[in-house]
Amino acid sequence: MPHPNQIQVLDAYGHERRNTQPAALTAGAVGTTAIGTIAPTVAAGAAPTVTFAAGQEALDMFGTFTLNPVTGGGAQAAGEVVGVYFRNPLPRVPRAILCTIIDDAMGAAIACGATTILATSFQISVGVALTTAHTYTIVYRVFY
Repeated sequence: MPHPNQIQVLDAYGHERRNTQPAALTAGAVGTTAIGTIAPTVAAGAAPTVTFAAGQEALDMFGTFTLNPVTGGGAQAAGEVVGVYFRNPLPRVPRAILCTIIDDAMGAAIACGATTILATSFQISVGVALTTAHTYTIVYRVFY
């Protein structure tokens, strides 16, 4: 079953292909679970935010965004640091979700994984606390 955003189209040769015309996800406040948002959690810090730098865009099936953890204090913890809430629920739970987190200040990847995977959302978790005042570029891809 195709994703709800997919429509059937024919290319110039008459071959069937799927064309996705999704709407972009938006940044949500800490703890937001509204559909169509990406929201940080308190494990990312006392007042973390999600932003989209030039060239970054997040859709249901893939995306990239910036996580800005707390700029002072050190409230970060290991665990779920951001939630991705699909604009359109998938027909079933995804088979896999790949994610990469890059510490922009260090230029290095940190260990992460998708957790609490549902047909409507997933969380991105880290094994160690994020660093105060560092920003993190997050890239994800959903396979269903």
